[in-house]
Amino acid sequence: MNTISFLSGPLLWGMALAAIPIIIHLLFRRKYRRVDWAPMRYLKLSLEKHRRRIRLEQLLLLLLRVSLIVLLFFLLARPVMHAEGLGAWLGAKNRKSQFLLVDDSLSMGYRTGGKSAFERAQDLASDLVEDIGPQDRLTLVAVSQPEQPLFREVEVGDRSEIGRALREMSATEMATVWRPTFEALDELVAASTYPIREVTVITDLRKSGWDEPLRKLAQRWTDSDTRLRVFDVGDNHSENVALEDLRQVGRLALVGVPTRWEAHVRNNSGSDVEGLEAEFAIDGKPTAVRLPAVAPGEVLRLPLTATFQKAGPHHVSFLLPEDELPTDNQRWSVARVKENLRLVLVDGEPAVEPLGGEVDFLAIALSLPVGRSVSFHVRVITEGEWSEIARANPDLVVLANVARLTPAQAKELYRLVQRGTGLMIFPGDQIDPDNYNVQLFEGDQKLLPASLESVVDEEVSGLVVEDYPESPLEAMLQLKPAVRESIRTGTFFRLLPPGEGQQDVRVVARWNNAQGDIAAVERIVGKGRVLLWTVTADKRWSGWPTEPSYVLAMREAVSSVARTDANVRTVPAGGVLRYRLPANQEVKDTEIEVPRTEKPLPLAVESEKRAGNSDTVNQFLVHPDTRRAGLYRMAWREPPGEAREELFAVNPDARESQLERIDESSLRQIWTPLDIEVIHAVADEDTLVAVRGEEIWRTLAVTLLGMMVVETCFATWAGRGR
Repeated sequence: MNTISFLSGPLLWGMALAAIPIIIHLLFRRKYRRVDWAPMRYLKLSLEKHRRRIRLEQLLLLLLRVSLIVLLFFLLARPVMHAEGLGAWLGAKNRKSQFLLVDDSLSMGYRTGGKSAFERAQDLASDLVEDIGPQDRLTLVAVSQPEQPLFREVEVGDRSEIGRALREMSATEMATVWRPTFEALDELVAASTYPIREVTVITDLRKSGWDEPLRKLAQRWTDSDTRLRVFDVGDNHSENVALEDLRQVGRLALVGVPTRWEAHVRNNSGSDVEGLEAEFAIDGKPTAVRLPAVAPGEVLRLPLTATFQKAGPHHVSFLLPEDELPTDNQRWSVARVKENLRLVLVDGEPAVEPLGGEVDFLAIALSLPVGRSVSFHVRVITEGEWSEIARANPDLVVLANVARLTPAQAKELYRLVQRGTGLMIFPGDQIDPDNYNVQLFEGDQKLLPASLESVVDEEVSGLVVEDYPESPLEAMLQLKPAVRESIRTGTFFRLLPPGEGQQDVRVVARWNNAQGDIAAVERIVGKGRVLLWTVTADKRWSGWPTEPSYVLAMREAVSSVARTDANVRTVPAGGVLRYRLPANQEVKDTEIEVPRTEKPLPLAVESEKRAGNSDTVNQFLVHPDTRRAGLYRMAWREPPGEAREELFAVNPDARESQLERIDESSLRQIWTPLDIEVIHAVADEDTLVAVRGEEIWRTLAVTLLGMMVVETCFATWAGRGR
C-alpha cells in the first residue's frame, strides 16, 4: 500500500515546468574566449579565489527555484498521507480486527451521475476488502441488520465470496438510527479476536438518524484504541419529490361504500413541481391522477376514493414519477373490507311490548337502510347473556341501563376496548353510579370519560355539538341550528366535568349552551373509543329517539366509535408484522410472500399464555424482517384445512426522504471524545477514488510560502555587487 496518494494526480505533470529554470540557466551561461593578456594573470588569481563560492550560490539558487515549481504542482495535485501505508512501509505487520459497516438505508438510493450512493458504497467496500491483510479478521455488517453480520471474524483469504456478498446486497427502504446500530456493533467489537480494532463506516452522511450523542460508546472506543473511519459516498444534492404518506382517512371500509384515502406529496426541491401524473391503483388496477402544482417545501394532501365490491383484504397503492430517489415514490395501504359492522346491544331493561325495551329505538335507528351509508348487523342480548359478547367479537358494544357490572365484566370490557372494540354507554333509572365509578372510572382500567354524579330532573333544550376533528357527532353540525335546538330532555345524568389537560377525554356535546351540562363525552382507550351519553337510549327521559335527527346522530356516533381497521395493517419498513390468531387455534402450512422474493418464506408462530388464564394461549403469526417495502401476504390453514390469508403494507420510512447532510463538525461533536477520521469518496466518471488518509496541503502551502521568502532574500543577496 502506498504511503501517499493524490486526488488530482494529472497535475503532477506540471512538475515538468521545473526544467525551465535549468534551461534558462544553461542558455544564458556566459562563454568566454580565451585571450592571453599579461595583466590578467594578477586578476585571475583574484577571481579563482571567489569562483567556487559564486558557482555554489548560483546552483543553490537554481535548486531553490526548481524546488518551488515542483512543490507548487505537488501541492495542486492534493497529496494525501496514509498513516496505515506509512506503517506498512516502516515494517509494521500487526494483525487487526476489521469491521466494515455498509449503510443500506433508503437515502443511499439517491442517484447522481448515473450511480446511486449505495452502488458507490459497494465499489468502495470491494476496494477496502482488497486492502485488508490476509491475516486480518473481517466482520461485514449491513446497517439494516447490525445484529446479523454477513461475515463475522473471517480471515480474508479468498475474497471472491465476500465480493459476491457485497454485490448481492441491495439498498432497503428502512431508516437508519445510528445509536442502536453502533451499540449492536459495539458488542461485536468487544468480542473481536485481535486487540487492534478498526471500524470503517460507509454512508452518505445524511443528517437523519444522527440524533443522539454517542459519548459513552466513544469513550469506550477511545480507551480501547479502537479506530473509527467514516467514508462519505453521498452527494450534496438534495432535490427530491417524496410520497410521504398514503393513508385511509375514512374509519370504515365496507362493501359498496366509497372509502376515503389521502396521499401526502412533499416537494423538497427548489422550484415548483407542476404537471406530475401519478398512478393510483386499487387491487393492482391503476388509474392516472394529475397532481396540482406543489410549491417548494410544501406538502400536497391529495384526496382519493376507493370502492370495493367484496369483503376481505384489499390493497391500494400510489406511485409518483421516478426521480433521483425512486424508492420513496411509491406507497401501499391495506383495507380490511367488511360486509357490515357487528353490534351487540346489551338491554338492561328488556320489555315484551313493542318499543318498550331500552335499546328498541336504537336498534331501529341502526337497522334502517339509508342509501349507501354504513350497514349494521345488530344483535340484542340481556345482562344474563353477557358471555355472548366475547364470542360475537363485536365492533361495538352498547350498554343501555345495565344496572351493575362485576369486576370480571369490567375487565373483559377493558380488554375489548383496548384491542379496538368501541363502547357506548347509556344511563337509566336502575344503574348504580357508585358501581360504575368503581368498576369503570377508578383504578388503572379506566373506561368512563367522567365520573357519574346523580340523576337530574330538569327541562333543558338544545344540543350544542363541539366542533373538533373526528368528532362522533360531526355530521350533526351539518343540520340547521333549529333542528339541534329542538332536541329536548327532561331528565339527564349529571357528570363531574373531566379535569383540564386530559388529552384522551373530550366533551362531544352539551345541553343548552357551551357552558351547560355534558350531553356526551368520549375517551380514547388503547385502540378503542368510549362514548358516554347522559340520556337514555329510549324515550323514557327524552323525546329525542322519536325524531329524525336521532337516527343521524346514532348512526354517525356508532360509525365513529366502532372498531376501525384503517391503517392497522400498515407498518414502516423495519417494523415487525404480527397477526393475532384466535385463542388456542391450531394452524399449519404457514408462509409469507415477501416483495422481490421468488418463493414464499416460512412464517413463525409465537405463543403466549393469557394473563390470569393458564388454559388460554394467545398465538401470533410473526415476520420480523420487513426491510423491503411493498405488500406482504401471510397464508396459513386452519382445521379442517380452510385456507386463510392476511395482507400487510410495508412502506418506506419517511424520515429518509429528508436529505439534508450532516456537517463534519457536527459529526465530530456526536463522537466526542473519539477522534474520528472523516474520509470523502469522489466519483470521477466510472472510477471511484477513495481518499483514505489526511490531506497535507496546509503543510505544503506553508512550506511553499517560506521557500518563496527564502528565494527572494537569497536571490537579492546572491546578486549583490561584487
